[in-house]
Amino acid sequence: MDFAEPLPIRAFGIAPDPSSQAYLSERVGGKLGKFALHIQGLEIRMKRTGQAGEDPLISCALSVTLDGGVRLAVERTALAAREAFDHAMGVAERLIRRTLQHQRHQLQSL
Repeated sequence: MDFAEPLPIRAFGIAPDPSSQAYLSERVGGKLGKFALHIQGLEIRMKRTGQAGEDPLISCALSVTLDGGVRLAVERTALAAREAFDHAMGVAERLIRRTLQHQRHQLQSL
């Protein structure tokens, strides 16, 4: 997957601006670029999910498709879109790493 292309971001109740789009692309490249050869697809969904007092809560859901059709999903909620995205990206990075290590281990066991 070429992370230089615009990312497929679906936003519900929030409007992604060009600077946010650039930030998301940069963070995806930095966090997931090392796994690019194994990533078949990536979808980012952001939406308002509720309220924390008077502040809206933003949910960021990431769906990553790896080699062999393995799909991983992560969703995190925070007060700010970038905070929810950053947290979801960190979890997704660790989950992808563990999944790929597990696949390698299974191949070595054969």
